[in-house]
Amino acid sequence: MQIMLDQDHWEVDAPLTMEQVLMEVSERAHARARMVTKLQLDQRRITDRDLDPAFLAESVVRFQQLTAVSQPMPELIRAAEGSIRKYAETLRTEGRALLSPLRFGPLRFSSLDAWLGQLADYLEFVDGASAAMEAGTGASTVAPWVQQLLEARAARDLVRLADLLEYEILPRLEI
Repeated sequence: MQIMLDQDHWEVDAPLTMEQVLMEVSERAHARARMVTKLQLDQRRITDRDLDPAFLAESVVRFQQLTAVSQPMPELIRAAEGSIRKYAETLRTEGRALLSPLRFGPLRFSSLDAWLGQLADYLEFVDGASAAMEAGTGASTVAPWVQQLLEARAARDLVRLADLLEYEILPRLEI
């Protein structure tokens, strides 16, 4: 199989899986601070929906050519700034909605846990974006409080949870 990533070209002769080949493509792009944004396998465009276990386990010997296009991370991040701001605003709105149940009950911990998962996703992306852009972001100001928030969650300390959320986390989510 011939593989093309932007201007890089190489051949794969070994009986590898699609997962192994796609990991190699991704690692090569990442080494150049780029992210793969388009994939084409022979004449078929590949999307994230195609990346299921069955496809990833397929042998590459069935295919002739994989073409991958990547973009610089800073460019992708700049293009996503509006979405990042909207996501942060959604987190703030949903976080504020948790304050009353935290302070006055009843609180469904599943709602809090779902919100914490969204916060983790946001922080992971913003941290990655910060590294790619080589500039500070809101993640660095929010992250130290997350551990305290998780400890309060584990202890079921609703007052501490509400205080951390209201006074430390929500104000630090970027607009």
